[in-house]
Amino acid sequence: MKILISTDIEGVAGVFAAEQTRAGNPEYERARRWMTAEANAAIEGAFAGGAQAVWVNDSHGGFRNLLPDGLDARARVVLGKPRTLGMMAGLEQQPDLVFMIGYHAKSQTRGVLAHTINSFAFTQVWLNDVELGEAGLYGALAREYGAHVALATGDDVFADETRPLFPQARFETVKTAGGASSGDTLTPAAACARIAVAARETVAQAVSAGWRAGAHRP
Repeated sequence: MKILISTDIEGVAGVFAAEQTRAGNPEYERARRWMTAEANAAIEGAFAGGAQAVWVNDSHGGFRNLLPDGLDARARVVLGKPRTLGMMAGLEQQPDLVFMIGYHAKSQTRGVLAHTINSFAFTQVWLNDVELGEAGLYGALAREYGAHVALATGDDVFADETRPLFPQARFETVKTAGGASSGDTLTPAAACARIAVAARETVAQAVSAGWRAGAHRP
């Protein structure tokens, strides 16, 4: 069982302001630690559930936000750009399941820090007559490679808009949006605990169901 974890920052517990997502700001340094902690919770949970290999992909901004020394040594880390598969770099390793950690809602919604790819470039992105956010777009890419989105975390708006796209996936809401830059949130520790349990149970369920590497590829 191979797992690819794609991590963003806007959907991380405790993150509500743009300053928390931009390098060079003291608030960002704290937020990237929370991002790293949530990624690590997913890694540890995946291994506890029976994963044999885990890749974690830094998928925010310049793709250099995660702190590798804060991650479980058993995981491999995908950092930096340019890269051909963007937020799904690591699909070339043929993972079975994809986790989306710290993801956010699509542009022009009331989700926390909602946008699609680049707020200055896109207001809407459509695929087959369906407006999609980053999760929908990159989830479709994952499926092209034979991987399934199995777990996703972020705010309630993200979960509500994305759940219909991946009805078999598990969603964990770590904060509730009050608007683009407000809401209420779990503490980072509580969010990590919830993510670790969700990751463990998601992988364990796939293993117990007899999931075999590569068996579900198109």
